[in-house]
Amino acid sequence: MVGRILIVEDEVVVAMYIETVLETFGYEVVSIVTNGKDAIDKVQNDKVDVVLMDINIEGDIDGIETTRRIKEFSNVPVLYVSAYIDKETIARASETNPAGYLSKPFKNKDLRTMIENIIG
Repeated sequence: MVGRILIVEDEVVVAMYIETVLETFGYEVVSIVTNGKDAIDKVQNDKVDVVLMDINIEGDIDGIETTRRIKEFSNVPVLYVSAYIDKETIARASETNPAGYLSKPFKNKDLRTMIENIIG
């Protein structure tokens, strides 16, 4: 089974890099979106196995609030990938019961390990 991954990242270069890394590992990137509204729409309308969620994204809601709203209708695992690692942000993120938290910059092998642990 090929894992289908949604990337929520508003920095285009970073998103494209993550997409390339994931495809190298054999995963399928369903889509790259830059804001919470589009992320919610994709989870509602596409089969997604994992969401890679940046916390600081475009739009009215951040990645944590986006995750909270996704969890209202889906049990898709969300892995936060963010440079924001302060105590308050991590505490807020933890309230959404994420599948994990990977701080930027990350090592490719760490991303792979976390996704393998989520998808199996």
